[in-house]
Amino acid sequence: MIMTAQGTIKIMAYRCLFVLIGLLGLGQTGFVVPVKSETIVPIIDAATGQLYGGVSGNNWLSAEDTEDFVKKKLIFHAYARDGSFLQNTTMHSAQTSEGCSNPTFLPKESLPQNAVTLVGAPWNAALRKPRELDTSSPIYREALTFWLREQGVDDLQPNLSQLWRIDLEGDGRDEVLIAAVRHRGSETSTQAGDYSLLLLRKLIDGVVVTFPVILDFFSEICIAECALEQHEIISVLDLNGDGKLEIITRSSGYESITQTVFSIEDFRIKKRLEWTCGS
Repeated sequence: MIMTAQGTIKIMAYRCLFVLIGLLGLGQTGFVVPVKSETIVPIIDAATGQLYGGVSGNNWLSAEDTEDFVKKKLIFHAYARDGSFLQNTTMHSAQTSEGCSNPTFLPKESLPQNAVTLVGAPWNAALRKPRELDTSSPIYREALTFWLREQGVDDLQPNLSQLWRIDLEGDGRDEVLIAAVRHRGSETSTQAGDYSLLLLRKLIDGVVVTFPVILDFFSEICIAECALEQHEIISVLDLNGDGKLEIITRSSGYESITQTVFSIEDFRIKKRLEWTCGS
């Protein structure tokens, strides 16, 4: 096929139009195919307005390097915990609360109460939605007991706080995310064998392999100096447009909250972005 100069100009014009539509939020959902190599995507927590940071292709950017892109009237898509798209909005800069680590941005329009994550990308970040499984499932409780024993911890009746099943990598095979906690002390104390964790179970070459996403073990009694954090999954979204879903977690402690973005790269889980509020 021969491409004329006029045809090239037309294609470039269409590409610019697609990007413009994404920035303006036009259309029923505002989702278009992005020019990913040129797109910087800010990610914001809906509840606090904390800017996680941003991503451009494979490059993850700090909140400080991303905040200028929030101020350019970029359209954000608001998502619920289950990945449901809620609405579009724009953001404005706000004063950051004392004790919070990152810049703060608030929506110019009211958001539904179930809004969790705001993504400044022109594509649909919720490519696949998680399925919540019964946390009393004997299969996964036994699997967790076995894995804990391999780590030197005995717990015959683990308490699963979350159990999600979802295809994170878009390869047609589901992964399972498990959150569990054992805390027998006070708010700032723990007993030997207490733990709080978030695990990823993934099928590799026909074998289920367990990867720790976040892992806190307490091997000894700790009084007044060990505030155990409880970890949970709050979103699984495609933040950089590569077809894979990143995991967003919340870690709630005695007087603090930390939220983190993790990506899966081959057989490794990498921390990409994070913010903290509290001591």
